[in-house]
Amino acid sequence: MHCVLRILYILAIPVLCCACARPKYESLEAAAAQGARLGEYIYIDGVDVSDMALQEAEDALAAAQQAALEGRSVQLINGEETLELSLGELPINFNREEVLLQALSLPPHVPKNSPRELSCRPSADLESLRVALLEQTDPLNAAPQDAVAVYDPEAEDNFVIQPSAAGRQVDVQALAQEMQRRIDSGDLTSPLPVSFVELPPEYTTEQAEAEHQLITEFSTSFAGSTYSKENRVFNISKAADLMDGTVLSPGEEFDMNAVLGDRNEENGWKTAAGIRDGAYVQEYGGGVCQVSTTLYNAVLMADLEITERHHHSWPLGYIDPGRDATISTGGPNFRFRNTSAAPITLSASVDAEEKTITVRIYGQPLADGVSIRLRSEKTATLEDLGTEYTVDPALAPGEVEEVRKSRRGCIAITWKEYYDAEGNLLREEQVTEDKYRSIQGLVKISG
Repeated sequence: MHCVLRILYILAIPVLCCACARPKYESLEAAAAQGARLGEYIYIDGVDVSDMALQEAEDALAAAQQAALEGRSVQLINGEETLELSLGELPINFNREEVLLQALSLPPHVPKNSPRELSCRPSADLESLRVALLEQTDPLNAAPQDAVAVYDPEAEDNFVIQPSAAGRQVDVQALAQEMQRRIDSGDLTSPLPVSFVELPPEYTTEQAEAEHQLITEFSTSFAGSTYSKENRVFNISKAADLMDGTVLSPGEEFDMNAVLGDRNEENGWKTAAGIRDGAYVQEYGGGVCQVSTTLYNAVLMADLEITERHHHSWPLGYIDPGRDATISTGGPNFRFRNTSAAPITLSASVDAEEKTITVRIYGQPLADGVSIRLRSEKTATLEDLGTEYTVDPALAPGEVEEVRKSRRGCIAITWKEYYDAEGNLLREEQVTEDKYRSIQGLVKISG
C-alpha cells in the first residue's frame, strides 16, 4: 500500500508543476493570438495591469508613462539662461514588450495581497533625440547679424556702420548624446548644461569698413557768370540730390538718364542754358551735363567700365577738352558698370559758397594703394568755318541776331595715369580721342 501511494505521489508532481507553469511567448502578438492574459496582483511602473489582456495592458501602460513624462521636465542651462523642456516632448521609449512578456511568464495566481512589481527601462534613439532637440532648443539659438553700412552724408566718412555680431546654435549632437546617457541611467530631471557652436556672420564689420572707403572724388566749378545762373545751379543741385546715395552692386550698370528722369516742367526742372544744334538754347534741366561730366571723371579715376559716353559739341570752360560727358532727355546718355568686386556708393554734393559740385565714389579701393590721375591734351585745331550771314525779313531795320557762334574744332586725347602708393607712375592708358567739329557761325540781319 505504501508503495502504491508513493508511486501516485511521484506521478502527481509533474501534473502540479504543469498546472503552475506559463507558456513562453516570443512576442506580444503571439501571446495575444493565444488569448493570453496577465496574472493577478501585477503592477508595472505602478500601473495595475492585473488580469488584463495584453493590448489593454500595453495601452494603459503607455498612457501612464506618457502622462508621467509630461508631468516632468528638465532644465537646459547656460549661465543665467534656462529653458524648461517637457520630457513628454522627447522621443523617450520604454521596453514595454519585454516587461509585459516577463509579466506574462509569472504564475497567474499568488496568495492574496502579494503584489508582483515590475519596472520598464527608458531609452532613446540618438538620431530621433537629436531631431527633437534641434527644434525644441531653437529659443536658445541666436542668428548671426551681418554688418550694415548705411549711407549718411551727415556722418563722418559718409557712412554709419552697424556692426556685425556672431550668432550661436545649440550643439545638438553633444546635447543629444548627454541626454541619451541620462535617459539610459534613469536620471531624467537633473539640470543639463548646454554648449553652443558659434555662427559667424556672412558680412563682418571689417568687411563693411573695407568696402565703404573713399575710392576717389572729383569736383568742377560753376563759379563763372555763364555757369552760375540761378536756374542752372538749381538743376545741378536737383541732379546731385537724385544721384546722391545710389548703390551699385558688382556688375550693375548706372544709367544717368534713368536716374534723373525726363527733364521737363512736370518733373520740377527749370529752364537754363543747354547746347543743342551747335548753339546755346534755354531748355529744362540745363546744366545737368556738368553733373554727368563730374561723375564721368570720378568714374574714370575709380577705374570702372564706361558703357556709354558722348562729348559736347565744343569744349567747355569748367573741364579740360576730352573729359566732358553730355546727356539729354531722349538723347545722349552716360552709363557705366560697376566692374569692381564690391558694391559702390555714389555721393554727389553741391557747395553753394564755393560754387562747386563734387562726386565721390565709395567702395573697395584699388588694389595695392594704386590711384589714377587723368590727363588730357589738345593735339590738333581744326579749320575755322567762319560765319554765315542770312537775311531775315522778320528782323527790325538794323537789327542783328547771332544765332550760332563760330567755333573752331579740335582733337583731344585723354589718358589714365596709374600710380603706386609711393606716387611712382606705373603705366598710362589712353581713354578716348575726341574730335570736336568746327561750327560755322550763323548771324541773321534785317532785310
